[in-house]
Amino acid sequence: MEDKIHVVTIVIDDVEEAFHPVSELLHNYALRIKLRVGYPMRDKNVSVIFLVMEMSLDEMGAFSGKLGQLTAVKVKSITLKI
Repeated sequence: MEDKIHVVTIVIDDVEEAFHPVSELLHNYALRIKLRVGYPMRDKNVSVIFLVMEMSLDEMGAFSGKLGQLTAVKVKSITLKI
């Protein structure tokens, strides 16, 4: 299956609870991540991570599904039509 470019936004509502599981998952997909920008809001215990990734639609579904199953994590992804 052809690789596509995806834009992913991750919102972590409880950094203390979800930081390590999210970091581990991002580490596992590190070769697919083209850009990663994080914005920690420590005073609110919230963090936003913005990713640009290159992978197949199936891989993207698996990745976003794993993130979506984590407590205190919300994820949205958009596939670019390039």
